[in-house]
Amino acid sequence: MKRKIINTTYFDSFWYLDFPYTEYVEMCEECEWPVHEENSNGYWQDITEMTERDWDDFNGNMKYGPYKDSPCMITGHLGLWNGRPTIVPVLCDSILEAVKKCVSGRDIDDWEVKTEDGHVSVLAHHHDGTNCFEIHLLSKKGEREVKREKYLYEDFDIKPWWFKKIYGYLF
Repeated sequence: MKRKIINTTYFDSFWYLDFPYTEYVEMCEECEWPVHEENSNGYWQDITEMTERDWDDFNGNMKYGPYKDSPCMITGHLGLWNGRPTIVPVLCDSILEAVKKCVSGRDIDDWEVKTEDGHVSVLAHHHDGTNCFEIHLLSKKGEREVKREKYLYEDFDIKPWWFKKIYGYLF
């Protein structure tokens, strides 16, 4: 069977923008929850709770998924008021650790986590723009090279063959 690269969104804290009020009402009725008026405090409290539950689900699924202990590297750009500087690559022990590093910055308002072209893409939106990160799984060769380069140099001269593709789903 041929392995497939699947591009999909795993978490989007902006999900509610595409969530019509009628669907909210249906969901509340099915779950026997009180229905709040659109844009009321109760409505936004429900939306916030659902977003937090989705984030908790994502975290829980990543802890037990096939890539839970896969070493990886974060690369990317920051969206700042004065330009788009490239970040220094960051090594992580797992994709979940990498995602948390990408979204834990100051003033991050909303974020998305998705797979694109065999790597994880994280978009972290804030008041100045959007930080765009790519999380790449390290191949065995890549792990060896990173360890070697870590001791020789401050900066990494990243090679494309250090990375391997993510096939299928993250969990």
